[in-house]
Amino acid sequence: MKFRLFKIMLIAALLLISLPLSVMAEPTNVTLKDVANKVQGNSLTVEGTTSYEEILIKIIRPNGTVFYYDVVIPDTTGKYMVSVTLPSNADVGTYTIVAGKGTDVVTGQFNVSASNPGTGNPGTGNGSGGGGGGGGLPPTNTATVQAAIGGTVTLNGVTINFPAGVLGSNIKVTVEKVSDPAKLPIDALQRLVSDVFEITKDKDGLFDKTVTITLPFNKSKVELEKFETKIYWLNETTGKWVPLDNQQIDFNNGTISGTVNHFTKFAVLATEKQKPAEPEVALTDIKGHWAEASIVGLIKLGAISGYPDHTFKPNNNITRSEFVSVLVKAFQLETSNGKVYSDTANHWAKTAISTAAELGIVNGYSETTFGPNDPITREQMAAMIVKAAKLPLVEEGKTFTDSSDISGWAVPSMAAATSKGLIGGYNGSLRPKGNATRAEAAAVILKAISINK
Repeated sequence: MKFRLFKIMLIAALLLISLPLSVMAEPTNVTLKDVANKVQGNSLTVEGTTSYEEILIKIIRPNGTVFYYDVVIPDTTGKYMVSVTLPSNADVGTYTIVAGKGTDVVTGQFNVSASNPGTGNPGTGNGSGGGGGGGGLPPTNTATVQAAIGGTVTLNGVTINFPAGVLGSNIKVTVEKVSDPAKLPIDALQRLVSDVFEITKDKDGLFDKTVTITLPFNKSKVELEKFETKIYWLNETTGKWVPLDNQQIDFNNGTISGTVNHFTKFAVLATEKQKPAEPEVALTDIKGHWAEASIVGLIKLGAISGYPDHTFKPNNNITRSEFVSVLVKAFQLETSNGKVYSDTANHWAKTAISTAAELGIVNGYSETTFGPNDPITREQMAAMIVKAAKLPLVEEGKTFTDSSDISGWAVPSMAAATSKGLIGGYNGSLRPKGNATRAEAAAVILKAISINK
């Protein structure tokens, strides 16, 4: 048996049926009689003559998959003949017969039509016409796969691709729809968006190679931005659905495929995407603080954090480098290698300062110094935040009792910041040269982000 299987595989490998007929040499040692057109369920005879001791006969379905193959030994006069019966639900269309050995082959074709002319293609269930109508043939759900050469079958709407050598012997495959999928376990975050299909074979054990399974699903039940859609197999021991490997989704055609090395129940499930967990804010010194909401909001954005002792120290001054670092994170600026000052070359905030300098958001005191550890002044903060938020400069803003204290270079930025409500005063004064606190920085940056949206 093993020797015969080897011979079949060897001759099949040499039979170049994939070559276009126009480039095949005329067969010199094989003939093939024409086969008349058939109807589903008919028998057909493949016969001819050959000078070879044995040849391979192969019949190919309209979809390109192999329906039949075998090695045939002619009689003493060189005549060969095999008879094959078409199943009652055979594919409708043009079949191709290939006979020969190596590159010396001959081909022929015949058509198969539906046994009930009123049904159209088999398995549609919606045929109409002659003889009082006829309600169509049931969908095909069983097929025999030639394991040595593989192939593709579509059963009950499920397409299965078998590579050559998937098992050591031919297998009968059956696909059934599960009648009551509501009884199957489904995770609370998952939604069933297809039928559940139970696929079985008549041989025990795992496949020697993975097979590709393609299932149809209901596109109207899938919201791509909210759900992740995959094909799963059911582990009936654990009651858990396991995703197949090598997932490929074709949303336009409503199909999804994956690879697996065994059969069981299969389905397409849409799993609700989980939002990233927000960082827990448990700081001991911001409860009731005027800037509590701003501080919490900025922490949740991942732009600023508290200290290891679970404090934030909202009333402490914030340095120029700290403010720039928070600014770059809050506005999600793409980091780059920009200006490097002599006093920032080895500083922890070097990248943030370089990024902000490259974008024109910050300036140093000179071409060589930035003063990263200096407390930031309120007018410096205004200049940076207006540039980061890309707010238009204005010549006049709100009037404060100490407006004359604003440095000339900072007047347009401070006017823009106060007119937009980013920076407020202290009972009528602005304190432009006063140092900004961590709480003030959080409030200013969060307001600027809201304006910038």
